[in-house]
Amino acid sequence: MGWTGGIVLASHDRGNSSGGTRSLADGYGRLRRFSSRFPSTPGAYALLIDVAAALLCLLAVWLSPVPTAEDVLGFGVLAVALAAHIVVVWRGEERRRDRAMGPIFDLTSVWTFAAVVVLPAALALVLIVGMRVGTYRIRRRPWWRYLFGTAVILASAAAAEIVLEVIDAPLSGGGIGGQALMLVALAAAAGVYWLVQAAAHAGILTLTLTGERFRDQWGTRTENLIEAGTLAVGALLGVVMTNGALYPVLVFAVLAPLNLLLADRQADAAELREHARTDVRTGLLNARGLAEQGARMLQRCQAAGSPAAMLIIDLDHFKSINDSWGHPAGDAVLSAVGRVIRNAVRPGDVAARDGGEEFVVVLPDTTIADASAVADRIRSELAALEVVASDKNGAPVVITERTASVGVAAQPEHGTTFDDLRRAADAALYEAKNAGRDRTVLATESP
Repeated sequence: MGWTGGIVLASHDRGNSSGGTRSLADGYGRLRRFSSRFPSTPGAYALLIDVAAALLCLLAVWLSPVPTAEDVLGFGVLAVALAAHIVVVWRGEERRRDRAMGPIFDLTSVWTFAAVVVLPAALALVLIVGMRVGTYRIRRRPWWRYLFGTAVILASAAAAEIVLEVIDAPLSGGGIGGQALMLVALAAAAGVYWLVQAAAHAGILTLTLTGERFRDQWGTRTENLIEAGTLAVGALLGVVMTNGALYPVLVFAVLAPLNLLLADRQADAAELREHARTDVRTGLLNARGLAEQGARMLQRCQAAGSPAAMLIIDLDHFKSINDSWGHPAGDAVLSAVGRVIRNAVRPGDVAARDGGEEFVVVLPDTTIADASAVADRIRSELAALEVVASDKNGAPVVITERTASVGVAAQPEHGTTFDDLRRAADAALYEAKNAGRDRTVLATESP
């Protein structure tokens, strides 16, 4: 189900990028209202898609025949098979979505496209709505993004239904000419089904993320091949259902283990990618992960017109720990610092160790005042740390009263790109160091 699974506005949101799982009790940088989540251009685009989906659904239902008792039976069989499919792969999907980034494939297009092929539009659209309602929890997307994705799927299904009604090819029987026309109709419907989803998601991604090109947002060759294969199986299932309503049971028996295997393989691959972007000592992102996710997060905030802030945290006199007690003691301190930062940030914040004793935190939807409060809280918690370690001779030692200096910069006051904020926060950090350390300094506004 290539394009039907990933709502592109959230295709890279994987919970807390730093690995933390606890939201701040004081709710700093509280979420903005839904209306502020969508800036004018992407918001208008999403609304246009919603309206177009509604119109296409109405047209498809109007052109489609009235459901018969046999259609209702086919709907029930597909609904049961789809529900069983979702239940079987639920845990695998959760594991995969905990780690995966980008489009998600779960093969449910087999059932939804089969419904488009064999059922009247009204029943096919109801099946899709039921599938989306039933999988809302597993998708872990804000409702407005999930609504946009649902509208896209409904639009694609309605458009495919219209294509099939216009061509009006028989799904069974007939001579060579009739069978050829059926293949043309199925190929055209599948192409429209894919095109509507791919184009809609490519459009919203291009509008939301600055610097992205529309032509680059259509998925990889592998992703599109998986979707093409899924739609082909769905078309075949729709055709054979004209000769027997229980054929989905056989297809389900084949697809369920394949989907589980796909989920596990994608989760394993995502886990390997995650390890390549994670700092081993702290559990935070490393410099590579920071460059990828930090820049992307700031792009989103800029596109949404929402504030964002960056903290650069440097441990004061960290070298003295290594000199006094050895590198294992220094590693123990770094690990403890990583725990403090992970517990101090929200799900969705980006936190990383940027090398040595320097850490960077990107805070979306956060003003500079709120970011300063977060920085002071982190400094206080670092100063209160009591790290049990070993000295150079292996004797136990407790390392306490370690301070940190923090530079804070905000978007848009100090720039609109990752590099702009990094330079501003770094300059503020040096001011903190030069002023005696153990303090938070805010960047001065750019001229």
